Amino acid sequence: MFAALLLGISQILAVLALSRMIRRIINAKQAELEMRAEAALHKWLDAQEGGKPSKMAEVLDAGGTVIGLAAARSIMGALSAEKSHTARAANGMADEIVGGQNPILGLLSGGKRGKGAALARLAEVLGPMLMGGKPNGDNGTQSSGSASVSARIREKAR
Repeated sequence: MFAALLLGISQILAVLALSRMIRRIINAKQAELEMRAEAALHKWLDAQEGGKPSKMAEVLDAGGTVIGLAAARSIMGALSAEKSHTARAANGMADEIVGGQNPILGLLSGGKRGKGAALARLAEVLGPMLMGGKPNGDNGTQSSGSASVSARIREKAR
């Protein structure tokens, strides 16, 4: 009986000793992993030799540069677009003012439809007058009794 009791106590002590030994091995491995992680962290965060900044600082600097350039491009694009819209509005208003003061100069400047369309419109307006007909396309005599532009040019040339 005494031997059975001693055998039971020794088995309990062996299990406790084995569990403590496993716990120490686990704690040692955990400490080693924590030390490796801390070393890797210090490798990234501590300044390098020669006064160079840390690797993390270099990565943040590069990221900040990329983000800053993208933000600057976006801002400059927005400003350029606003400047372009303002210039178009100013040019449109100037074309309208010139067109109101001198319609032929307004047509030649192009207006909103461009210079090609303006010249076509000018030819459409002046063509019948120069051919001696009415502006509506009738080449008969004018009802106002005044000579056509081409007739007046021919008379001055004689």
